[in-house]
Amino acid sequence: MKKIKSNPSNQPGIVKSSISIGHLLKQVDEINRQYHDFNKLHLSVDDFGQCIQINYMNDDGIDTQLTSWLDMGQVGTFLQNYQRMFCLDPNRLDRFFDITEATAILPICWLRPTRKRVKGISNAFIYMRQAYQRVIPRRKPISARPNKEGNGLFDIIDGNSTYFVAKQIGMKTVPVELNR
Repeated sequence: MKKIKSNPSNQPGIVKSSISIGHLLKQVDEINRQYHDFNKLHLSVDDFGQCIQINYMNDDGIDTQLTSWLDMGQVGTFLQNYQRMFCLDPNRLDRFFDITEATAILPICWLRPTRKRVKGISNAFIYMRQAYQRVIPRRKPISARPNKEGNGLFDIIDGNSTYFVAKQIGMKTVPVELNR
């Protein structure tokens, strides 16, 4: 969070809000955890602690204003709406994946990726977001087979990039089609 030294010219009167800056910061941290594009949100507070701007750091490292000066209640509403529009709920597997009776739901820590492609991960994030938002059909489950070492883990056959995105989003379990 940045502290702004100048008072905004459109400073409204003192507004008492039931929302604290600490609560708003937690909300911003949660959004930044869930929203895995490169632009991260942060708050700027005026000298009086009454007005807040929401800014983000763009891909070029430039601090960019996202909103005008808002009171805490307005910031809370903006962040809730932002989260609804852009953030992904890692517990809603049904929003991401096409799950059938043959699909196993396994802890993500049981899976071992067999490759990692940066471009594939970037594309998978876009596809996961679009599936979640129902822009495209839901994704097929990750395809995996038991690890040859017999240690109870599974090697990913297809869906390595999806696996990395699922971890970034915060999924604890993922749908898997098991191959023998």
